[in-house]
Order: sequence, then structure tokens, then C-alpha cells
Amino acid sequence: MLKIPEYYYDSTFADFQSTLTTGRTPQTFQTNDQLVTIGEFMTHSFYVYHGILRFYILDAETGSEKTELFIGPGGLFPLYSPIERQYRMERDAFLVKAQTDVVVTPLPQRDLASLLTTTPPFSLAMLRQYADFSSILLYDAVVLATQDSLTKVCNYLYQYEKLLKTHGIILTQAAMASNVGLPLLTFTRVLQKLREQGIVTTARKTLTVVDWPGLVQRCSPELLGTELYD
Repeated sequence: MLKIPEYYYDSTFADFQSTLTTGRTPQTFQTNDQLVTIGEFMTHSFYVYHGILRFYILDAETGSEKTELFIGPGGLFPLYSPIERQYRMERDAFLVKAQTDVVVTPLPQRDLASLLTTTPPFSLAMLRQYADFSSILLYDAVVLATQDSLTKVCNYLYQYEKLLKTHGIILTQAAMASNVGLPLLTFTRVLQKLREQGIVTTARKTLTVVDWPGLVQRCSPELLGTELYD
């Protein structure tokens, strides 16, 4: 049974802020600034003071972007990656951009390695975050490949309304379609069906769920527990 993916996280590493940032210089990035670029080796992670980062996959041939995760204050990303593995950001690869104006502190991966070996609570926090991150990738690889378009869209709208919008993350229909892994035309057709059924309303640059029981009934039963009906 898969855990429903949470496309936003924060505060996971807030208890370690002093340890992670003392003696380091914060950096400020504006909305849409690139923090990690194609061809760059993953030698640093970023602790988020303020704002939100966006972790996404870029298709270099089409220029389309598929967002996998948003990281808010108290978050750390990219997560620890052993330097000797030489992880590198290539085409069709994982990249990091500022979703909003952000203040972050860069940390060398070698320093994270030291913390992992000397600070068990930090190791547990890193392990927990990796488990949640892996859940998102597993969901993409397994569930999205087998679900029908309606279920994919309803699952995403649940998270968008309940989690992303509450943190000020407002996405266009084109961005949501890409995140769900559907052509925009297919996505808009599903939205039209949901509008006709009274599940959602849409206006210029806005989308609102107005029938929550109706939406939940159309989500994946294997992902949504009974508590979501409350």
C-alpha cells in the first residue's frame, strides 16, 4: 500500500537549523532563479530559511517541466548524496528553482556526511525525508502509469487544494497537467467533466474544489484512507 504523496514539505530539519547554518552565509534568490543547473555536480544542499524551492524534471528537448516536490522553511534539498557517487544534473534531469523569493544557506555535502555519522536524530530525519521522497517517485513510476486520467487528476487536485494552495503555491492548468503527466488537452477535458459534475469551479487562473466528497470518491482508494472523508 502506497502512502499518498505529499508534494510539499517543510520543518523536517528545523530542529537542526543552528547546526546547519551557524557560520555560513545565507543567500537570497528571486522567484524563478535557478539554484541547481544542468551539468552541475551535486556538491551542496540548501537549507531553506524563507520562501519555497521547487524540485522538478526538465525535458531538454521540449522544455517541459514536471514538478516533483516543493520545499518550504525548515526544509533541506537536495538531500544527502555521497560525493564519491558523482551525482550530476544532466538533461532530462532533476533541477532546483526558486518557486518564490527565498533565503537559503548552502551546505557542502561533506558536512552533511559528517552530521549523519555524529548526530543520530539528524540521520533519522534524513531517513524519514528520503522515505517520503521515494514515495513520491514510486507513486509516479507505478500508480500514475496505471491510473485513468480522471483518477490522476482527482488525486492531484486533492493535494493541490489541501496542501499546495494553503502555502501560497498557485499553479496554472498547464503546470498541473505536466505534474500529473497528462497532455494539457486531456487535463482540461477532465476538468470540464468535473465542472459539469459540480466537483470543481474554475475561473481565470483559479481552480476550486466545491464538492469534497465527490472529489474523494474519484480518488485512488488504495491511496486515500477513510480519514480523508472527514
